[in-house]
Amino acid sequence: MAQAAGLNLLLVGLLWSQGAQRQPNFHAPPPKPTSAYDEPLTGYEVAMLTAEFVVNLERGLTEAFQKPISLASAGAVSLEGRHPAWAQPALKELKARGAIPPRFSAGKPMPRYQVGQMLAQYAQRLDARMREQLGAPRGVTRFRTQPTIRLERNHPAYRALQYLAQGGWVGAGAPLYQKPTEPIRGKELPDLLRDVAKRVLERYRDEPHLEN
Repeated sequence: MAQAAGLNLLLVGLLWSQGAQRQPNFHAPPPKPTSAYDEPLTGYEVAMLTAEFVVNLERGLTEAFQKPISLASAGAVSLEGRHPAWAQPALKELKARGAIPPRFSAGKPMPRYQVGQMLAQYAQRLDARMREQLGAPRGVTRFRTQPTIRLERNHPAYRALQYLAQGGWVGAGAPLYQKPTEPIRGKELPDLLRDVAKRVLERYRDEPHLEN
């Protein structure tokens, strides 16, 4: 019963970014996306959304597995440089988890590869924590069929995207791999976060796994 309640909490956390779903209306054209949905996200915006997600994810995993799954470091976290007050709590949550990418874009549109670096750093640490608490993951952990990463191999973010691809942490069709140097857009980030959460559950629960 407790495990089911925990999974429900996790699902609530995963869906925070999706918003309420309206009933379909087959007599009217679908509404046009809001401008924010299609607009690039700044580093601060990505940080706020991702920090909320990881806190909810860790809370849900803790409830679901009845094990302490938290990456937040103990003690106070300080930030380098000057950042607006509204962004500081999110940045501290990410820094406590080692998930702020190099050359963080802050107030500028954030390139997809930086989001990839952030997710790879977080996924590696989360996976290590899950192994520590639950043992080795089940099922497939490395995939032979992988998307093409359209970055030079000597690019600072190439290995991060390669990690996400090899482990199936982010779906092969994601723009993250196809156009990694372009800015992340509002409609893309929830899908990336959901992929990471889904992959955690696939690795550590007795559920059907992806095939090689």
